[in-house]
Amino acid sequence: REPYFFSYVRDQLIAEYGSNTVRSGGLRVYTTINPRLQRAAAKAIRDTLYLRNDPAAAIVSINPANGAIRAMTAVTPGRTGNQFNLVAQARRQPGSTFKTFVLAAAIEQGMNPDSTYYTSAPFHYQPDPYTPAWDVSTYDHSYSGTISVHSATLASDNTVYAQLTLDVGPENVADMAHRLGIQSALDVVPAMGLGADAISPLEEASAYSTLAARGIYSKPMAIRQVVLANGKVDTDAGWGQPDRHRAISDGVASIRIDVESRRT
Repeated sequence: REPYFFSYVRDQLIAEYGSNTVRSGGLRVYTTINPRLQRAAAKAIRDTLYLRNDPAAAIVSINPANGAIRAMTAVTPGRTGNQFNLVAQARRQPGSTFKTFVLAAAIEQGMNPDSTYYTSAPFHYQPDPYTPAWDVSTYDHSYSGTISVHSATLASDNTVYAQLTLDVGPENVADMAHRLGIQSALDVVPAMGLGADAISPLEEASAYSTLAARGIYSKPMAIRQVVLANGKVDTDAGWGQPDRHRAISDGVASIRIDVESRRT
């Protein structure tokens, strides 16, 4: 049993049929999960985080073509029977992985990552003396001077992305993140571009899946089919039918993928 995935499925069933129907039994539910991938995901976590004081971790894998969840698991070292769904319910700061949404928003505004340059250096931002200063540095405190956004992306340069977030506009970064698949409310401040807001692993996997699908968002799908207690397949609830729409242009998604995949 995978308690995190099954709790996610149960919540969807309750939303559709009500708690009494779900708890009384009689439903046969076919999910999108791939047992082999599910085992591989759990093994990947346990092989890496095996000490009792290691942090909790979660993995979710989504098929970009239709939103089907192929693996969803989490491990909290030293604890068993945890009913809190770390994949879908937990909110954590995504850190530099959120820079992808800044980059996508900038490209949508017409920025060319190869010909747009910033200065990689300690960055100080204080628009007025009445607000706290925002000081940004790179992780290892090394800097590159003049650098293209393309190269800054590969280096995950915080100072460049702080400036880029301000130029793009935090509100536009939030809009991009939401269009791609982030559902959580976002605190629209400059630091959001460096991953200061808290989101769930499922949301982030969904957003990245949209980019992998060349800009087409697919609502995460966990249930393929439900057979009711009377033996009939429920064709009214829409189980197994992808819910898709274009979130961003193919061109924006393609350039973003190209920038992050190339090594120069």
